[in-house]
Amino acid sequence: MRTGFSRQVVGVFGVALFFLLLVGCWGTLQKGAIEGEVWGENAPLEGVLVEGGGQSTQSDVNGRFLLEQVPAGDTVVFFSHPGYVGSFVEVEVVGESVVSLPERVVLLGETDSRLKEYIFTLYERGFYERALEGAQSFLSQYATSSYAGDVWFIRGASLFELGRYAEAIPALSQALSASQDFADDAQYLIAKSFANGLRDYGKAIEEYLRFIAQYPESELLGNAYYELGDCYYILGEYRRALTAYEEAQAAGGDVARKALYSAAHCLYRLEFYNRAAARFLEYVAQYPDTDISDDAQYFAGASFYKAFRYGEALTAFEDCVTRYPQGRWYNGILIAPAALFHKGLCLEKLGRYEEAYEVYLGIIRDYPGARWADGSSLIASVRFRIDWLKQNIF
Repeated sequence: MRTGFSRQVVGVFGVALFFLLLVGCWGTLQKGAIEGEVWGENAPLEGVLVEGGGQSTQSDVNGRFLLEQVPAGDTVVFFSHPGYVGSFVEVEVVGESVVSLPERVVLLGETDSRLKEYIFTLYERGFYERALEGAQSFLSQYATSSYAGDVWFIRGASLFELGRYAEAIPALSQALSASQDFADDAQYLIAKSFANGLRDYGKAIEEYLRFIAQYPESELLGNAYYELGDCYYILGEYRRALTAYEEAQAAGGDVARKALYSAAHCLYRLEFYNRAAARFLEYVAQYPDTDISDDAQYFAGASFYKAFRYGEALTAFEDCVTRYPQGRWYNGILIAPAALFHKGLCLEKLGRYEEAYEVYLGIIRDYPGARWADGSSLIASVRFRIDWLKQNIF
């Protein structure tokens, strides 16, 4: 009887679950439609391609269109027609209903200036594929236009944003010689393509140094110095990285913030531990609530420890746990257990063995699966210290 009852219950819950899933799928798959009217400058425009929500249609002889089967939610609808500059509108589609555009869409006759402005708008709004298509069309039709250099930049920048770095570099190089307004942007993205994209840090350094020499007044100068520092740091050239980061700090803003933290790490790598500790603490004092404030507080303690300043290291590690109990490394691993472990080491160095022992026991109790930042077992290290204290002190 119990078995039969169990089967009945499973059957009822199975049907109920199926029904809920069906309703959920129906809700997420709701679709609606968009209708509207497209004109040229003076009359309805027939044959306009209307695209949105994975669907497409064309306007009729009266410029009217009905775009059906559009998924519910926010949708961008694009309009294009040969000889006219494209346009787009944002629409909120409600399932099982037809949304009417409140105003007719007007497409203007294509000129090089109008097309250039539309391409820039597409890029600025993050429609990189369409911006790239528009740039290619522009450069084939208006190769000698005074705007061609700027459009070369948009072509290269769109390729960069799409992760097509090797293709971006030649386009950006064209913009260097042809665009007055975006030459510095192009040089910057060339360097960034080699660094972040192709991981060719030696070549990236050359390009960043070229940028710094040629565009000392650019608004991107601070970013260039900071990213130059990153390239040097990755290659292990910490002194040069430190110099670049210090230059980046002069730019102010968020670049200066990140450069302060990175400069502290360079000092740590160079074994200038006292200076590193001061920089890490400076970071925490100025920026106590960023995503790397917990890291900075931890490394302040690590720097003091390396400098044999165990009392100050102890305080720094305690502050790390107190101020950032849920702080995590870049990979999501908790920082607090590592800070507590080093607190225990500091207590040992200060001869406070019983306190250290209690700290280690607390780690096992409160963080039984604790790991170092590289994923290895922190608990194994804790148990080693406990065994050492038992064998050599207690």
